Amino acid sequence: MLSKLRKKRKGMFIKLFTTYIVILCISFIMIGLVVNTMAHNEIIKRYHNAFDHQKEKVIQYFETAESEGWEQSILTSSLELALNQEDRVAVFLIDEYGGVDYNPKLFEEYDMEMSLRELAMSEEETSMRLHTEDRVVYFMSGPIEILTEDNPKHTITMVFHEFDQELKQISSIIHITVLVAIIIAGIIIFYTSRKMTSPLREMNHSALQFAKGDFSHRVNIKSKDEIGQLAETFNYMAKELASIDQMRKDFVANVSHDLRSPLTSIKGFLGAMMDGTIPQEQQYKYFSIMKNETERLMKLVNDLLDMARLEAGQMEVEPISYNFSEQLRLTIAKMEPTLSENQLDIELLGEEEDVFVHADPNRMEQVLVNLLQNAVQFSKEKGSIDVAIMKEGDNATIRIRDYGHGMSESDVRYIWERFYKKDKARSSKSGTGIGLSIVKHIIDLHDTTIKVESDLDKGTTFTFTLPLAKLK
Repeated sequence: MLSKLRKKRKGMFIKLFTTYIVILCISFIMIGLVVNTMAHNEIIKRYHNAFDHQKEKVIQYFETAESEGWEQSILTSSLELALNQEDRVAVFLIDEYGGVDYNPKLFEEYDMEMSLRELAMSEEETSMRLHTEDRVVYFMSGPIEILTEDNPKHTITMVFHEFDQELKQISSIIHITVLVAIIIAGIIIFYTSRKMTSPLREMNHSALQFAKGDFSHRVNIKSKDEIGQLAETFNYMAKELASIDQMRKDFVANVSHDLRSPLTSIKGFLGAMMDGTIPQEQQYKYFSIMKNETERLMKLVNDLLDMARLEAGQMEVEPISYNFSEQLRLTIAKMEPTLSENQLDIELLGEEEDVFVHADPNRMEQVLVNLLQNAVQFSKEKGSIDVAIMKEGDNATIRIRDYGHGMSESDVRYIWERFYKKDKARSSKSGTGIGLSIVKHIIDLHDTTIKVESDLDKGTTFTFTLPLAKLK
C-alpha cells in the first residue's frame, strides 16, 4: 500500500512536470515559427528594397553616361563594376530580344542551372524561390526603360544566391535560442514542480501516519494559495480526528465502566443469594436494585442502538398531531422517583390550555427524557427544574431549565457532539455522552431547532420548538 501511494506521489510530480514542459515546448515552437516567418518576410522585403534601389542606380548610370558623353566601353566597364559590387547578389540587364548586355557569361551559367531567361522575358515583375541541386536562391525580375538607348525596353534581373544561407543562419539562431530557453525553463519548472508538490508529499506522509492512528503530525504551511489552504484544512482535519479519536477512547472507557458496574453488582447479589449470604427477607430489596441496574443497562444499550441508527440514516420520524402537554406531564410523572431521590422540585409552567403539536410522539419522548435526565444530573442537591411550554406564532416553544452547575462556553460549543462529556470527573453521573447527541439528531429530523444557554454555577436552559398541530 505504501509503495502504491509513493508511486502516485511520483506520478503527480511527473504529470505536472511533463505538462509544463509540453506546454513550454509547444509555446516556444510556435514562437519560433512566427519569428522565422517574420525574419523570412524581412529578408524578402530587404531584397525588394535592394531591387528598387538597383533599378534607380542603373537608370542613373545611363543618364550620367549620356550627359557626360561616355564611350560604350567605359559605360560597360563601369556598369559591370557597379552591378557586381556584392558577392551575394548577381545583377543582369537584358534587352527586349533576350540579349544580356552585361555579365553574359555569368548569366549563361545561371541560365543553364535555373532557366532564368524564360522568367526574365515575361515582361512582368517576378519574384520567387528557385531550387538548385545544392542551394536555394531568390530570383527577382522586372521591366526597366532606359531612354538613352536605341531600344529602351530592358529587363533587370537579380539573383540573391545566398538566400538559403541567410535562412539557415536565422533558423540556427532561433533553434539554439529555443533550445537554451527550454533547458533553462525546464530546470526552473523542475524545481518549481517539486516545490509545488512538496506540501502534497507532506500531506501524503501525514495521511499514512493518520492511517496508523497517529494524529499528531501537521503539514508545514508555507503559502496562502489553494495548496496552502488545503494544507490548513488538512491540519484542521487532523485536529478534529484527534479530538474524535480521544472522545472515542473516552466513550469506550465510559461504556465499559457503565456496563461493568451494574453487571458486577448483579453478579455479586445473585452470588450472595445463592450461597445464602443475603437472608430471604432482604432479597426483595436486592431484587429491586438488580431491576434498576438492568433498566440502566437497557437504557445504555438502547441509546447506543439509536445512535447507530441515526448515524446510518435508518431512523425516520412519523409525525402526528397529539397533546404535547399531556406527554410532558406523563414524562415528568415517570421521572418522579428520580426527582425524589435527588430531592429536586420540578415545576410545569406556560399555557393553561393543552398544547397540541405535530411531531413523532415516540421520538419526542426520547428528547424529553434525555433533557430532563441531563437537568437532574447537573442540578444541585435540593434544587429545582422549570419546564415551560408556550405558543409563539405557528410553533410551540418548550424550555427546560435547571439551576445547577452550568457550563462554560467551550463546553457549550461541543455539547451536541457524540461521546462528549462536560465533566469527566463526574462520569458516574453524566452517562455516556450520547444522550444530547440523540436529542439533536431527533430535533433535526423534525426540521426544527434547539439551542442551549448556560452560565457556570447558574444553570442551563435548553429551548426547542415544534410546529403546532392544525386542529379541525
